[in-house]
Amino acid sequence: MEKSFNELYDLLQEYIIEDSGMIDLNWCGEFLYPFYKHFNDNDIRYRTGSLIAFWGLLTEWEDESGFPFFTVGFDINNSHHFDKYIEEFLKYSSKIKEQFPHIYKVIIHSLMLLDKRDGFEETFPNTNIEFFKIIRKHLFNVEIQWSNDLYKNAFKEADIDI
Repeated sequence: MEKSFNELYDLLQEYIIEDSGMIDLNWCGEFLYPFYKHFNDNDIRYRTGSLIAFWGLLTEWEDESGFPFFTVGFDINNSHHFDKYIEEFLKYSSKIKEQFPHIYKVIIHSLMLLDKRDGFEETFPNTNIEFFKIIRKHLFNVEIQWSNDLYKNAFKEADIDI
């Protein structure tokens, strides 16, 4: 039986706390869920949980422990959809930045690193280049200094005490 978002978020919090902040989870198995649908949820727990999950997906790609997004050669039914996550994130980015500035910054930081290291066009060759230009124009217009405090504060915004 498929788990509800609430059940998944409880598990997500449990695993993050157990692993002292690691968010390298079974994203294409146990946590295969369209978290992006909750980026603007009325329930703050769902909003922060979905954003932490997005950060987790990006972190899995960033640390090269896996690649959770659909692209050429991947099973569309067992992968997350990068374009849908980004579309929803862009749609609500101002609100996210205002309400959860640390979560916003860790997501943007990961996106910037991934684009610089791997290149979105090379990673997602079937996606229109204009989409990536929009990401860069609207999200990459800040400089973010990485720190352990930023990392910890992002979890605090999601009510996850590591």
